[in-house]
Amino acid sequence: MSLESAFVRSRAFEDEDGPARPRAAHRAPRHWLLALWLLFAALTPALGAPPPDTRAPVLSLARQAAGLPAVLQLQFFEDTTRALSIDEVRTPAQEARFTLPDQPLRGQESDRVLWFKLQMQLQDPADAAREWLMLVPTVSTRDIRFYGPFDTTGHALAEPVVTGMRHPWATRPAASEQMAWRFELPGPGVYTVYFRVESTFARIYDVTLWDPADYLQSTQDKRMFDGVSYGLLLGLTVYGLVLFVVFGEALYAYYMLACLCGLLALASINGHALRYPFAHWPAGAGFAYTAGPALWALCKLQFGRRLLRLSHFAPLLDRLVQAFSVALLLAIPYAHWGAHPLITFRLVQMSVVASTAVMVIGAMFAIRRRYWPAVLYCIGVGLLLAGIGAIVFASWGWIEWAPGQMNVSQAALVAELVVFAVAMASRLRLVLRSEQALTARTQQLVEALGTDALTGAASRAGLESRGEEWLRNGQPFALMLLDLDGFKEVNDGHGHAVGDAVLVQTVARLRSQLRASDTVARLGGDEFAILVPGRPSREALAQMARRIVDAGLQPIEADGAEVSVGMSLGIACNPEDGRTLAQLLRCADQAMYRVKQQRQGPGFAFFGDTHAGPARPTQAGPLAGGTGIA
Repeated sequence: MSLESAFVRSRAFEDEDGPARPRAAHRAPRHWLLALWLLFAALTPALGAPPPDTRAPVLSLARQAAGLPAVLQLQFFEDTTRALSIDEVRTPAQEARFTLPDQPLRGQESDRVLWFKLQMQLQDPADAAREWLMLVPTVSTRDIRFYGPFDTTGHALAEPVVTGMRHPWATRPAASEQMAWRFELPGPGVYTVYFRVESTFARIYDVTLWDPADYLQSTQDKRMFDGVSYGLLLGLTVYGLVLFVVFGEALYAYYMLACLCGLLALASINGHALRYPFAHWPAGAGFAYTAGPALWALCKLQFGRRLLRLSHFAPLLDRLVQAFSVALLLAIPYAHWGAHPLITFRLVQMSVVASTAVMVIGAMFAIRRRYWPAVLYCIGVGLLLAGIGAIVFASWGWIEWAPGQMNVSQAALVAELVVFAVAMASRLRLVLRSEQALTARTQQLVEALGTDALTGAASRAGLESRGEEWLRNGQPFALMLLDLDGFKEVNDGHGHAVGDAVLVQTVARLRSQLRASDTVARLGGDEFAILVPGRPSREALAQMARRIVDAGLQPIEADGAEVSVGMSLGIACNPEDGRTLAQLLRCADQAMYRVKQQRQGPGFAFFGDTHAGPARPTQAGPLAGGTGIA
């Protein structure tokens, strides 16, 4: 009885009795109980009994451009002995074990041996001469064996085909990354195909039947997608390598390794590792399949903890991430050689998901400290979780498998690494800004202390401080102003590193020719000044200047190059040539300019030799007034 008829009948009883009759009061509970019982009886078949199976046991084989699905006709049973042969499987006792799965597109990774059976017949007899392709969408099957087709008399029309990840690439009958098998049906009638699967990572066997030309055409987009993905990963690897070579930080090394391991993981999952680098070494392809994802996750974790500076922002989470890393590192050999590879593989999957969640929490700590690269990290991790979630849950049997899940996961992995590259650029920008600010601050402090940061000589401020102090105290002194001849050519021809080395060695040579009480200052560029306290005689100053010029003419070795520069030196004395530092600098500059004009002579000159009397007093401030010093 339907729910609707039960409801109508209960209303009819109510109308017959009438709502005003007192005797109907004790009947109402019975009516409601009857209605509830009828409702339960109506819903029980829908809730408790499975829907009728309308799947046809025999597949009508016809060409379809997108492939003919065969999953609804595919029967299977599990070989718990793991030793049944095809002859034993075809006995009546074993044939009776074949059943249609309740949920053919929902599966779970398991270390099992499964036998599959598919019956088919040609829809069009004209296709008797056509070659067909049976495609099993998996690359991780260790061993798969195709038998048949068998005709109605039990005769096998072809030899068995054995292939899989444990076999060389040459065993693939259709040269396909996924497990594919070529066969022909000679004419009308029902034919039976069997295939045996042994795989730790076997999930869902969404078998489809193809015309080989249609299948080849259908793979073009996938091949293009894989090529673009691999190209991006190689480009990101080079990007990480360049940053590592330039800066030498482990952060960039782990990013480069994450890109390489991600490339290895994708190539293994897509079947390209067995096809190309390990075509004759299937054990290597199997190791890459199990180790690639774990190594990618391990390198990604180490990259993330350094990018997010977890040891600084969240030390506890940093130790937890390190524990995840150790677990992943130990899981790699055990997953390949251990007794329970499937359990290890699941632990790797769970650790990847759990550690990613931990990294997101760590990123939140960094964001609270206004560390903006963590925002980009969260975006990248979010893309990855959205992409791999479906395929991980499908492997656990929580959701149905869909053909596009792997492509989504692949795109998410590449997108995450692209976003990480942007995050590294953001971090690099922050580091450069911080270093620039630190350099500027250091320069300010050095100048405040009166020292030139490059050469260690006194700075302009140091020269001014020392000279003004002597002037206030009435202490006489001589000022030498010198300029390096040919320095610009050295700097332009050999680079700034060689130019800097010349400046540093020049200061060292100046000090070697001076007394401890003398002061060497770098005014800027290649211009230097020397303060000589006291009243040294003209002859003493001339000898000192000659030694300085001779020392400056000696070749300088810097960065593998030997260069030479000259010196032009002008001398002014206090109080004879000026009574302010600005006047003395102007006088020494004029004497130095005279030396440059002459191009002959000792390389130095006294201001008194170029002017008859002392310089005229000026109101210019210290270190100003046409010194020509930048």
